[in-house]
Amino acid sequence: MGLTLPIKLLLLYLFVLNLSSCSSMNNPVVYHTSFDFSQVKKYSFYQNHSKFFDSQSLSHAQRNRIEIAIEKSLNAQAFIYSDIDNADIIVTYYLVKGKRQDYKDYNKAVLFCPHCLKANTWQQENDEWSTYPGGLIIDLVDPKRNRSVWRSIYPLKFEAKDNSTTQNEKIMTAVDIMLTQYPGN
Repeated sequence: MGLTLPIKLLLLYLFVLNLSSCSSMNNPVVYHTSFDFSQVKKYSFYQNHSKFFDSQSLSHAQRNRIEIAIEKSLNAQAFIYSDIDNADIIVTYYLVKGKRQDYKDYNKAVLFCPHCLKANTWQQENDEWSTYPGGLIIDLVDPKRNRSVWRSIYPLKFEAKDNSTTQNEKIMTAVDIMLTQYPGN
């Protein structure tokens, strides 16, 4: 006996709902509720000589891929690139490779405290904040305090066979998914 159309639609709806909830588990977002995200219009990146730049070893090509994806995503959301002295927010990123000390150095560079997430000034969409190898982390740093005020992570799932075009596509997809969760969007 076949299923009726309303039951098929209900099952399809439940499947899509389950699938979307599983995918959001891979993309937790945390941010300071006390930071006024509505005032952010201009963004920038730290320069090559900064503590952030030295906190991880990425090739220039990989840095360029990530920064171009961030620029495209933020520009599409009507944010404007600015020099660092006039920026409302500084965007940083970290590619998790499994080296614990590198991650600690990065957190120190952006003043992010993983243990502080339960504090009431942090809002989080997901109670499970964790890092994993191959995850791309993006932080938004308040330039006045030099402290992260927003963070997201997303799995890139790079494979050995991925060429630069495939890596670019994966990075652009991940960055778009993360940055569209900016508070106020």
